[in-house]
Amino acid sequence: MRWQRILPILCVLLLFSLATAGCTVSLNPSNVQVNPSQSPLGINSTGTSNGTAHMLAVEQVDNNSSYTGAVSDVIVYAQPGAGHIFVETAPLTGVDFQETARNVIKVAAQLAHINSNQRDFEFVLHVPKGVDAVDGPSAGLPMAIAAYSALTKKETNSSVYATGAIDSNGTVSSVSGVYPKAQAAAKAGARVIIVPSGETVVSITSPLATNVVGGVNLQAQLQKEGYNVTVVGVKRIEDALPYYFS
Repeated sequence: MRWQRILPILCVLLLFSLATAGCTVSLNPSNVQVNPSQSPLGINSTGTSNGTAHMLAVEQVDNNSSYTGAVSDVIVYAQPGAGHIFVETAPLTGVDFQETARNVIKVAAQLAHINSNQRDFEFVLHVPKGVDAVDGPSAGLPMAIAAYSALTKKETNSSVYATGAIDSNGTVSSVSGVYPKAQAAAKAGARVIIVPSGETVVSITSPLATNVVGGVNLQAQLQKEGYNVTVVGVKRIEDALPYYFS
């Protein structure tokens, strides 16, 4: 009887920890398949466009005793409509992800000078095999970039990877797991990795720490590991646009 009372509490705590870290599970970047030409909901009418960006996440491994980074992709479709926002349910997405989707549409529409109430949007995730759920706000920046790409019909630079939460005003804020996320991006072929301003310095021993003081320079660490990458810290989404669309 005692375990019957405790188990629901443990489940809630586990879900909360995954959401705050922006985690997914059982990720394998080599399995990612991206085909943005077809909308699963069939919104391919005249005037439909799409944009794609890489998302970065962390997963718990070794019986949840350590963390590793992983790469997925988000595709945003836009078409004439009435302001509806759809999120694909395979994989399942949590409340934080859905709230972020609403924020990034507002941000992207403002940047593109388009009335979001005159468009319908669909978020489609391409994740590695075995991923059942995605949640957390840490993909806000790449989600906004994908939405902006769809609205402006400008193609994103596929060698740019990013992580960062974003609010409805376009401000990019810190996220956890920047170091393992950046490692995953570098392994996937990133040439530019965009992170929140202040998180270009990371902790190697505490991967979920944010706004680290006295850590190591992220770009220098990745180059030490043999990756030819440039790490850029941004405060607002506008700071990231030149890297995606130059």
